[in-house]
Amino acid sequence: MSQENSTISLKDLSFIDQIKTMAVIGPSEKRNFFFLRSHQQSFKGKLYAVHKKIKSIPGFDDGTQGKIYTSVKEIPEDVDFVFIAVPASKILGVIDDCVEKGVKLASIFTAEFSDSGTREGIELERELVRRAKNKLRILGPNGLGLFYPKLGIAWRNFFPKQAGNVGFVAQSGGICNIVIYTGMEIGINFSKVFSMGNGADLDAVDLINFLNHDSDTEIILCYIEGIKKDRGKAFKQLLNTIKKPLVILKGGKTNTGSMAVKTHTASLSGNQIIWKSIFKQYNLIEVDSLEELINAALLIDFYGIRSYENVAVLSISGGYGVIMVDLIEKYSLKIKPFKEEIEERIKKKLLMRGTSPKNPIDISAQLFQSESVKEIVDIALSDENIDCLVMDLPSYYFDQKYSFRKDSDFEKNLIDTMCLGHVHGKSLIPIIQETHCPDMAIRIRHILREKKVPVFKQPLEVIPLLAKITNYYKKLKEK
Repeated sequence: MSQENSTISLKDLSFIDQIKTMAVIGPSEKRNFFFLRSHQQSFKGKLYAVHKKIKSIPGFDDGTQGKIYTSVKEIPEDVDFVFIAVPASKILGVIDDCVEKGVKLASIFTAEFSDSGTREGIELERELVRRAKNKLRILGPNGLGLFYPKLGIAWRNFFPKQAGNVGFVAQSGGICNIVIYTGMEIGINFSKVFSMGNGADLDAVDLINFLNHDSDTEIILCYIEGIKKDRGKAFKQLLNTIKKPLVILKGGKTNTGSMAVKTHTASLSGNQIIWKSIFKQYNLIEVDSLEELINAALLIDFYGIRSYENVAVLSISGGYGVIMVDLIEKYSLKIKPFKEEIEERIKKKLLMRGTSPKNPIDISAQLFQSESVKEIVDIALSDENIDCLVMDLPSYYFDQKYSFRKDSDFEKNLIDTMCLGHVHGKSLIPIIQETHCPDMAIRIRHILREKKVPVFKQPLEVIPLLAKITNYYKKLKEK
C-alpha cells in the first residue's frame, strides 16, 4: 500500500501490515511485566523481551513462549516492531540499538519528554528523533502505540480479537482504552488504533493519511489536541484528499483546555478561529464529546453515510414524543407530516384511545400488542418522504411483569420491529432508556448489535449526530 502523495511530505508506514516479530524493551517487574504479558496473550508472531538485568520471567522464558535478551541487537532474527518502556535516561541508547538492528517501528511508552515542559525533555525528544535517522519510525513518546487486532498487537489484556473497519488516531492512550473497550460493548470493531502521544515523529497527519489509504479502514476517528506549526500546511493538504468519513474530536477548545493540552502532550492546540475555519472549509464531522465520537462511528458503521433530514418519531409517551420533536427541530432536522395515505393506513392499525397516527406517532398502551407495533413502523418507513425513524422504549417493558397484557412474542416482535430500517433501506434509531432495568437494556442492545442496529440510551446521544452526518452527506453530494 503506497503512502506517497505528490503534494504532501508524509512518512511511509506500509510495512505495518507485515509485522511478524516484536520485542518489548524494558518489561517492568514492578508492573508484573504488564505490557509483555498483554502482547504475549495476543500477538500472532514471535515475541521477545529485552532487559539488561532480568534473567527470567515466569510464564514467558520457559522454552515455549519467548526468550530474554540484554539488547535488541542480540535477537537472532529481524525485529519489525518494538514496544519501549525504559526510563527516559536510557532511551537514546535503545534507539541507537534499534536503528542498528533495522527495526522498522518503535512505540515509546516512556514519558517526561516534551510533555514535561522542560528544556531538557524537549531537547531529549528532538535528539531521539535525530537518532532514529528517518529509518526507525516512532509512535510517541508518551503513548501506547499500536493496536492491530488482525496481527494480535495489543498493549492491554482482553482487547477484542475481532478486526473491523474503524481506524482511530489519538493523542491520549487513556482515550484509546475507553474507545476500544466501549467498541466491544456496542459493536464497533477496529482495523488499527494509534496512540501517538507527543507525536515526535509520526503525528496525526501521517497516521490519518495512512488510514485514508488503508484497505482495512472505512471510517476514521481522531482525537486531536493540536498540530505542530510546521505541519499545518500538510494537514490542510491532507484534508483535501480524504476519501473516507473523518470524525474529529478536538481537545483544548477553551483557554483552560488549551493549557491542559500543553501539560499532556505539549501540543499547540492552536488558534480556535483557525480550527473553526478548518471544520467549516473541509468536509469533516466535528464532534463535541468522546461519546459523540464513538456513537458517530456506530451510526456510520451500521447505517452508512446518508441523510437524516426528515425524521419520523414513534413514542409510547406523548410527552416524550414532544421532547424528541423539540430536540430534532432544534438541530435543524424536520418532522414532516406523513403522506395522507400513510397516515390513514397507520390510523387503521391503532386500536386504542389516546393514540395518534400523525408524526410523531403516539402508540401509548398499544405497545403491548407488539405485532401491531411492527406493522405501524413498517408502514411509517414506507413513506418516501421519511429518511429515518426514531423510537423510544423504556427498558422495563421487556420484562413481562410490567405488562398488563401478557404477550409471549413481545420481545421477538420488538426486535423484528427495530430491524425494519434495514428492510426499507432506511435508518431506525431505537432509544432504550436504562430506567429501572439497565440489565435488560444491555441484553437487548447486545442482541441488536449483532443485527447491525445501533441502540442509544437517550436522545441527546444521537440526535445531534443525525444533523452532523446529514450535513456531511449534503456536502459530499455537492462535491
